[in-house]
Amino acid sequence: MMEHWAVWLIGGLLLAVGAGVFTLVWWKVGDQWADAEYKRFGHGGGSPGSSASETKVIRDFDSGGAESVGEEPTEKQV
Repeated sequence: MMEHWAVWLIGGLLLAVGAGVFTLVWWKVGDQWADAEYKRFGHGGGSPGSSASETKVIRDFDSGGAESVGEEPTEKQV
């Protein structure tokens, strides 16, 4: 096994370079995916800069969907 040290050295270098290239490509693809998700859905909730005034609360499913926090709830019609 020691007589093939050059093969092991070259193989290890190729493995290290390949792993580095793979990692950089993985990060680039992940960043592109994250940018596309941000453009599609906007900035997600729970970030330190978000305020409570931007929060939407669903009060009544039957009367038309989401209302903002400051509005009065609509009455159900039976």
